[in-house]
Amino acid sequence: MYEIEDFVNFLKLEKKYSQHTYTSYYSDLSQAFEYFELTVEQFSRLTELDYSLLRNFIVYLSSQDLNPRTINRKVSALRRFYSYFLSKSVIDSHPLGNHKALKQPKKVSVPFSEDEIQNLFNHFNHSSDSDTFEKLRDRLIIELLYTLGVRRSELIGIRDRDLDTSARTVKIYGKGGKERLLPLLCSTVGLIKEYVEKRRVKFKTSTFSSLLVTDRGQELYPKFVYRKINDYLEGVSVKQKKSPHMIRHTFATHLLNRGADLNTVKELLGHSSLAATQVYTHSSIEELKMIYQSSHPRGNQSSS
Repeated sequence: MYEIEDFVNFLKLEKKYSQHTYTSYYSDLSQAFEYFELTVEQFSRLTELDYSLLRNFIVYLSSQDLNPRTINRKVSALRRFYSYFLSKSVIDSHPLGNHKALKQPKKVSVPFSEDEIQNLFNHFNHSSDSDTFEKLRDRLIIELLYTLGVRRSELIGIRDRDLDTSARTVKIYGKGGKERLLPLLCSTVGLIKEYVEKRRVKFKTSTFSSLLVTDRGQELYPKFVYRKINDYLEGVSVKQKKSPHMIRHTFATHLLNRGADLNTVKELLGHSSLAATQVYTHSSIEELKMIYQSSHPRGNQSSS
């Protein structure tokens, strides 16, 4: 298991991955380790395995009725693990180098409509306890997810010191420790100030490790954010997928629908390439076609 810990420390300390990400790697690799402990005689290290043994593990995962996406994620963790030890010359070749991922059906994630998002905010406007700390915190979670398009881990990582309310900006720490500066709406700044004051009164202190905290004043955690988002969206939408990532998806789609260019959305989302951003264009391709048609110098010329 020391090899797994070495690799996870690399993800945590050098790659600066979020706790949620490196914990997932640890969980997937530990499952593989436990499987080989039970099935391979005198097993002690994952780095001593060949492809035939690893393939047995993949077959085992398939027999557990896991979907291809989950299996591919677990195999991807092993791929990354072996790439790391190959780079350190601990192994001479990559045992999964020629492995092909399982085919998985493409799922089209449908973003929330502007009406659904407006109904979500209306819930807070019409709530009798809208000025309590808990309600202000919940609204701010949704406000930041929707107006910034940040990832759940990025939301959790926002500190008070990352905010500049006078300049209306917030510093976001993304994947791999990459930083980006995002603009804040005036309404968001007002909500932040109101929330911070409620937080100070409730906990009788102005010193917190994170901007957003739980009912007990502790840093948020991934499941807390997911549950909040899922619960609130349950009341305004019948769509099956109700997650923080779907609000990020909605943020990107709504910007594109209203004419934002793809490169701007890429920068706001913190993507390293346009290819990653283009997955959000499926639901707004007609809008993009209209913008392209009206904006391109040759867009209004009829074909000959």
